Amino acid sequence: MPAPVEVGSTPPSPRPILALPGSQATLYVELIQASLHNLAAGSPALLWVRPLLLRQGSQVFNLRATSDLLWPAAGFVPAYAEEVLPLLEQARDPAPHELPARQQLQAFLRQVWRG
Repeated sequence: MPAPVEVGSTPPSPRPILALPGSQATLYVELIQASLHNLAAGSPALLWVRPLLLRQGSQVFNLRATSDLLWPAAGFVPAYAEEVLPLLEQARDPAPHELPARQQLQAFLRQVWRG
């Protein structure tokens, strides 16, 4: 449950939406925080992201009930409102005969990691 906004305070600013394209699907996430820790030591920049949608062809799955991720920043690209807003309207929860959202996300991440 989100924390209540106090009277007179400014609401939190919207977070950027990013896309992680794969060979057969695209993951859309909300950027929570970027970690540039240990870049000098050669470690990759990491992003803390909240999964929103997984687009596979003409199907768009709602991933908002899945866990946040800490994932390498390489590969993420900005997603624009013109692209994301129609997808939010199309998003649906997986049907009973389909993999649950968490498993769809895991399968996508394995494919991206190998690719």
